[in-house]
Amino acid sequence: MQNSHTGSDRSSPNGGSEDGVYVVNYYETSDIELSVTVVHAVLEVTGADPTDVNLNAVVQPDALNRIFNPKHDGEPREGGRIEFDLAGCHVTVTGDGEVRVDPDS
Repeated sequence: MQNSHTGSDRSSPNGGSEDGVYVVNYYETSDIELSVTVVHAVLEVTGADPTDVNLNAVVQPDALNRIFNPKHDGEPREGGRIEFDLAGCHVTVTGDGEVRVDPDS
């Protein structure tokens, strides 16, 4: 399924969707802030109303954006990982640009 918010396909890292995890590569959508990408991914998975997904309740969006922004020289960050629960989903963001939303956690 094509994600209209991020332009990425709903899939697991191996290209299938059998595990039910929604995966987005943030660096492919870098014209959109990471925090917005996370919220859109959760909305895509849950079908929730945007007013029902409050990222501020679990992590500061500006801090999330800064942690994984490219380095000053433009190179992407390597390593790093943050995990949190949002709107009934377990969200994992990694330094390599992967955003994983697991609705079955």
